[in-house]
Amino acid sequence: MNGYLKAVIGAIIGAATAGGWLVVDLLLPEPIGDYLLFGIMGLANAAIGWQVGRVLERKRMLITAILKLLGKD
Repeated sequence: MNGYLKAVIGAIIGAATAGGWLVVDLLLPEPIGDYLLFGIMGLANAAIGWQVGRVLERKRMLITAILKLLGKD
């Protein structure tokens, strides 16, 4: 997958996510909805960050294992 396609997919996902948060914000009642939405967004961002960290660590371990097999420590 080339860089341009990744950028387009990322932009679409970002726009959909922002739109989703906006819809939820508009549907929830005003005083409680803001606090609830803020908490949900925090949990979602933490989960996304955790998954990104796992993927990056897995990629680093794979590269390290390949370099060990090739004898290029």
